[in-house]
Amino acid sequence: MKAKTLAALLCGAVSLSAFSAEKESVNKNEDHNSPEMLTPVPIGEVNPPAEKWSIQIGAMQETENVEGQGDKDGAYEPTVFINFSKGKWNLYGAFYQEDHNVDYTQDTRSDWFNQYEFDAHYQFVDNADYALGLMLGFRNYQWEYNEDKHKEGNTYNTQRYTLQPDWSVSLSPVLKYNGWAALYNYYNNMDENGYLNKEFEGETGVKYSFSDAIAVQVSYYLDRGWNTGDSQRGEFSKQEARVYLPLNVDIFSSGKTLITPYARRTLDTYYYNDDRGEREGETDTRFGVLINQSLPAGFAISLEYAYELQLHDNTDASANAKTKYHYTGIGVTYSF
Repeated sequence: MKAKTLAALLCGAVSLSAFSAEKESVNKNEDHNSPEMLTPVPIGEVNPPAEKWSIQIGAMQETENVEGQGDKDGAYEPTVFINFSKGKWNLYGAFYQEDHNVDYTQDTRSDWFNQYEFDAHYQFVDNADYALGLMLGFRNYQWEYNEDKHKEGNTYNTQRYTLQPDWSVSLSPVLKYNGWAALYNYYNNMDENGYLNKEFEGETGVKYSFSDAIAVQVSYYLDRGWNTGDSQRGEFSKQEARVYLPLNVDIFSSGKTLITPYARRTLDTYYYNDDRGEREGETDTRFGVLINQSLPAGFAISLEYAYELQLHDNTDASANAKTKYHYTGIGVTYSF
C-alpha cells in the first residue's frame, strides 16, 4: 500500500494537496486566510468585487523500496491533481497509480491499481482561537493483476467513502492542540483486492511555536482496519508516536523554505495473517525530512526522503525479520 506521505504537512501556501484524505496534515486548519481575504472593504464600496476561485495544479512522483531485494521489490507511484479553493470551500481531484514489484531496468511490473479521488472540504470556522473543518471524500481503486493466475486479465473495482473532520484549538498564544480523524467505508470486491470494509485513521497532538521560524509538533497516530462480523481477514492496527520540527528559513529570494525533519516510532502495530490464523507484530522506526520551496510565478516544489527500520515479530521462519525501507517523493505545483 502507498506510504503515507508528508507532502501536505505543515506546508502552508506550498501544500501539494491540502485536503486529500491520504495526506497527514495535522495543521490543515492553520494559516488559510490569504492577504486578500483579510483586506477590509473600503468605505463607500457597497458591492466589493466577488471573490474568485484559486486553482492549484500539480504532479508528484513517489517510490517505495525495501533495501537488499533489488528493483523488483519497488513501488512506483505517480500522482496528478487539481485543487479549487474559494472562501470556506476546497475541492480536490486526483489520479494516482501504484505499481508493485517494479523492475526499472526491464520496465515491467506485477500488479498495479489506478486510483481516482474526489474530495470536498468545508471550513466551518477558522480564527485565532479555534478552527473546525469537515471533508467528504470518494475514492475508486481499479486493480489489475499480472501474477495471480486466478485473477489475471480481470479488473476489480473497490470504492471508499470518507468522513473526515479536522480541528485546531489555541491553548495559548504559542501552543495549539490540533488533529484530524477519518472514517473509511469500503464497498465491492474487498476479498479480491485485499481490503477490509471499515478503517479508522487519525492523528492528533500539540504544536509549540518557539517563534515564527521554528516550532515542534508531537502527535499520536492511529490507523485501524477491521471487518464487520467475525472475519479477521486483513485486520490491522498501527499506533505511532510522531514528532515534527518545522523550520521556516530564508535561503532563496523566491520565498520561504520550509524544512521539516520528522521521526516516527511504533507504539503497537500488528497485521492479521489469514493463512496462519494469527497476528504478526511489527516495530518501525522512521526518520525523514520534507522540504517545501516557493518559486516565482506561482510555482512550488516539494522534496521528501525517509528511511525506516522495520522489525517483524512472530513471522514465518523463512521470512526476513528485519527490513530496511526507503521512501522518496518529489512534487511540483502551480497556483493561479
